[in-house]
Amino acid sequence: MSGALSFGQERLWFLDQLDPGDASYNIPLVLRLAGEFDPARLRAALDGLVQRHETLRTRFPAVDGRPFATAGPAPVLDEVACAEEDLAALLAERSNAPFDLAEGPLLRATLVTVGDEHVLSLVVHHIVADGWSLNVLRDELARRYAGTFDEPPLPTTYTAYARAQRAAGAEQDTTFWREQLAGAAALELQPDLRRPTSKTSDGAFHTRRVPGAAALDAFAREQRVSSFMVLLAAYQLLLQRHTGQDDVSVGVPVAGRNDPDLEPLVGYFSNTLVMRADLSGGGTFRDLLKATRRTALGAFSHQDMPFERLLDELRVERDLSRNPLFQTLLTVHSQDGDRHGGPHAFGPLTAVEIDGGHAQTKVDVMLDVWRSGDELVCVFGYRSDLFRPGTVAALAERFEVLLRAAVAAPDTPVRDLPVLTEADEVFLSSAVFAGTAGAPPTGTVLDGVASRAAGHPDKVALDGMTYAQLWDASGRLAGALREAGATGIVGVCLPRGPEAVVAMLAAWRAGAAYLPLDPSYPPARLAFMVADSGAGVVVTDGQHFDGVRTIPVTATGAAAPVAPDPEDAAYVIYTSGSTGTPKGVLVPHRALAARAAWMRDGYGITAADTVAQFAALSFDTHAEELWPALTAGGTVVFADADLPDFLASPAGAGVTVLDLPTPYWHRLVDDLGGVPWPAGLRLVILGADQVEAAAVAQWTAAFGDRVRLVNSYGPTETTIIATAADLTGDRSGERPPIGRPLWNTTLAVTDRHGRRVPPGVPGELRIGGAGLAHGYLGRPGRTAEAFEPDPDGPPGARRYRSGDRVRWRPDGQLEFLGRLDEQVKVRGYRIEPGEVTAALLALPDVGQAAVVARTDALIGYVTPASLDPSAVRQALAATLPAHLVPTAVVPLEALPLTVNGKLDKAALPDPEVRSSAGYVAPRTDAEDLVAGVWAEVLGVEKVGAHDDFFDLGGHSLLATRMVARVRAAVDLSVPIRTLFTHRTVAGFAQAVEALLIAEIEAMDEETARHMLTGDLL
Repeated sequence: MSGALSFGQERLWFLDQLDPGDASYNIPLVLRLAGEFDPARLRAALDGLVQRHETLRTRFPAVDGRPFATAGPAPVLDEVACAEEDLAALLAERSNAPFDLAEGPLLRATLVTVGDEHVLSLVVHHIVADGWSLNVLRDELARRYAGTFDEPPLPTTYTAYARAQRAAGAEQDTTFWREQLAGAAALELQPDLRRPTSKTSDGAFHTRRVPGAAALDAFAREQRVSSFMVLLAAYQLLLQRHTGQDDVSVGVPVAGRNDPDLEPLVGYFSNTLVMRADLSGGGTFRDLLKATRRTALGAFSHQDMPFERLLDELRVERDLSRNPLFQTLLTVHSQDGDRHGGPHAFGPLTAVEIDGGHAQTKVDVMLDVWRSGDELVCVFGYRSDLFRPGTVAALAERFEVLLRAAVAAPDTPVRDLPVLTEADEVFLSSAVFAGTAGAPPTGTVLDGVASRAAGHPDKVALDGMTYAQLWDASGRLAGALREAGATGIVGVCLPRGPEAVVAMLAAWRAGAAYLPLDPSYPPARLAFMVADSGAGVVVTDGQHFDGVRTIPVTATGAAAPVAPDPEDAAYVIYTSGSTGTPKGVLVPHRALAARAAWMRDGYGITAADTVAQFAALSFDTHAEELWPALTAGGTVVFADADLPDFLASPAGAGVTVLDLPTPYWHRLVDDLGGVPWPAGLRLVILGADQVEAAAVAQWTAAFGDRVRLVNSYGPTETTIIATAADLTGDRSGERPPIGRPLWNTTLAVTDRHGRRVPPGVPGELRIGGAGLAHGYLGRPGRTAEAFEPDPDGPPGARRYRSGDRVRWRPDGQLEFLGRLDEQVKVRGYRIEPGEVTAALLALPDVGQAAVVARTDALIGYVTPASLDPSAVRQALAATLPAHLVPTAVVPLEALPLTVNGKLDKAALPDPEVRSSAGYVAPRTDAEDLVAGVWAEVLGVEKVGAHDDFFDLGGHSLLATRMVARVRAAVDLSVPIRTLFTHRTVAGFAQAVEALLIAEIEAMDEETARHMLTGDLL
């Protein structure tokens, strides 16, 4: 065999160039032989087999970056002996050892003597064989060993097949596949572990036996489909229920031997078809089967299109972290019998195929299905760098649950087919996920403050104000509010401080709810909030509101205070409003009392604590800082906007509890040693954003277990927080969780239809229980949309749809994954900006980071302003897939924050993105060299420093030619992968220079001096 490769061989050769030493395309066949054995006969049989099939004597060297097939060395039988206990390790070593495609041989044959028995291991590279070929190898080798093989002439050769395929390629119509796969989405199975930049092949396998193969066959005949189609429909539905995606593509291998002349050949003929399903409809499983049948028949009728050519025709975006077009494979084997189990005749011997220990996988997850009697043997292979064994075992069990239900009741709407296993049901219904029942608080927060004022009147409550003084001042102001006719809602437009707390208590004592109005807000915003809430009175220190009565906080009156009912509103907090119009959230006394009670217990707040009040009053965290402390008899001090300066003051030095917005805490951690943390500080509470693992690690290194670190989570609609996680001393390096539910809180992670999703599967968090707000003030329609009946609560209970994407971790804690409305799609990829933000923060020179999507581009914002954007992008390219690297990086002095300490996305500046039409000439010798090679290989007139190889029309094989010419020009080994992580002339030239410098540094001084005197870059 000499000459061109088939399309399939060409792609496998390129993948080997991309990942030298990758053994995922090894195919093992291991036979345990029993009986009187003759090694000489086996050697002769193997020699005859190799001489008959030219592919087994082929190797694939390259010239100028182009591969060609040529004759190579014939494989020889390696004979070894080992003990039974060492056999598995020996076979695994042979199965997982890589091949050298340029040198060959590409069949590794080993005869292992184990006591009185023998084991034959044949490992072949996929570039010269496929699954069908294994049967040809086994059957012909057995007949040759028995002396019954009559050597019929082969009807054709693999060389002839490759040439014919190449000749026909230009005439093949790609219309069907273009229409079938237009806009297909990547499958986003949420991994247990962070996805590495480059796809690895380290794999593991889980087997589940499913009874009822005969019933499946009967059902398929009844539906006028094949068993394969039933399994495909069920598998795609399973994937949809695990990803929330309606667009699900699955790779399906086919033999590719439609010509009978190809059947007796050993070679790589198999192809992979992409089966794409649209699961957005609300039909039944029977309806889904009809659609699956149409899809499968259409794909099978166009199966001659080589997958490798399809990739080039569709110009698929290159991503080294995953396979193109599909991330999972389904293979349904037509033959009966276990893959490893049933005995076969091997001449006078008995041969049993056994596991060769191949631990490699080509995709994220793959499912192989065999028949064994009345059982389906379902083998789930998976990337062990992405998924834990328990995750895949649960996936396999859910497949059985779903398949059984679909076959038993095909007229069930697909959205209602069960997927949860018994273990899932136990996990999700456990008391921990409904919130441990705590003692319901007696009375309101106001009652608690009154009790402390009566019991400890001289204890300092606020800066310079005792509990008695606080109670008396609020009572006098309450009287004035009553005289002013205050009912319903009272506005409090005061700076943070004791007077604001007096006004809040006064509103309660007057029988009203308080509405915080931040004096720093624009007048128009304040006027809107007052008018929208219907507040009739505003307590202020001088501001004027048209049509609303204002009274000073020092006003006094004689009216008796009114004790609020627990169901009365305690306060109104205006959210930013996702629709553009702010909404007032009405929080009842009942909910606030429940949260304050949990915080006193969960945070351990006592009369001995001094709590810093740092949050803006318009942010509901102020209630977490004030009311648990004041109902516990503690002291509240008011922190300045510059927290480090405040902590250095006498008042700040006595703080024991800090409650901080997470982005602000991240900023403090960047200068951990420069902050004068109080000696008595015992608790820091975080909230409002995702906590970064790197920051937790820094905190732990500095404080260990001395200062407790708690991550809290909760929308305003569920009264401040709904979950909490203790991060104290965490050194795991994993994404910090948001924890478990508080007392009397129900949590459900659901799909868009409100059904609970399995543990580990992303879904929307819905929150019910004691902390639920009344709803949105004056907006019954919006309230009805966001607050729905709670099936986990008592009759009449409601729950809040948070819009937050989370999943249950195996330890029973929630992991926050981002906002459903912030999940973006850029260049066809579904992206979580938080994942990119985490990668930015992991870079050593980056302080803070944020990522947003604008006009189909991903933009990264980083601090400090001295960072080099191109260097940041290049560093990200080494840790993230290409589609996750921001189009532009904008360095800033500081990320803009709102008054509540959250990221102010509206204040992020637009990046200066270079026009795609702009041309920047090569600026260095290295760039000039690279640009010249690119222009020659790509056939373009000129190439600029910022031009992208693939945007200029480059593809995988042109990439190998380009890299080969650069290697030759600089006499340097440049990995092909370098081009995929440094796609521009400037980036690639810089990477080549870095490789050259590294090589020189590794040389002895004399050799390096000699090289540097030559004409290099």
